[in-house]
Amino acid sequence: MTAFALPYARAFLEAAPKDYDIAAFLAAGETMAAAFAANPTLRAFVLAPNVPRDAKSKALDALSARAGLDEYGARFLQLMLRHHRLLEAAAVFKTLRDLFDERRHILRVRIAVPAALTDAQKRRVEEAIARRTGKTVMSQIEIDPALLGGFVARAGSQVFDGSVAASVRRFQTTVTEKTGA
Repeated sequence: MTAFALPYARAFLEAAPKDYDIAAFLAAGETMAAAFAANPTLRAFVLAPNVPRDAKSKALDALSARAGLDEYGARFLQLMLRHHRLLEAAAVFKTLRDLFDERRHILRVRIAVPAALTDAQKRRVEEAIARRTGKTVMSQIEIDPALLGGFVARAGSQVFDGSVAASVRRFQTTVTEKTGA
């Protein structure tokens, strides 16, 4: 996270109108951030010191409208443009999504499994993590053939290791402690 992403994200949430559709803003904003990341010409245009701010502002308004941003969201991006932070919008959107998820008690996790899961298996893993954290779990499944069985879930710096290898390590530790070997 960049030094300014958290203050921008917090300011956005604090100033947002009551019942503002933050999820819609994030969807449109992340689309725009991806466009900036994928288009070197667009980035060069935003960075060019010889391009008048008014021209950049008009281009941003057009892009905002095209992405489906409402007036509040478009004004927020204009603020980022004025403060020379527009090209770092992806970091602000990620931080905003994290704060928004925290507010709604949602935990996004990446779950590594050795093979594809059925919907019922995925739901059981999500429910186990939800019981442990007290949060609603939204998961992204990744296949890791190096795992023998079970799963390893990561949410930020938290790791939930339900793998076979972790079970074996726990068993070995327990046996060693009880036998003194």
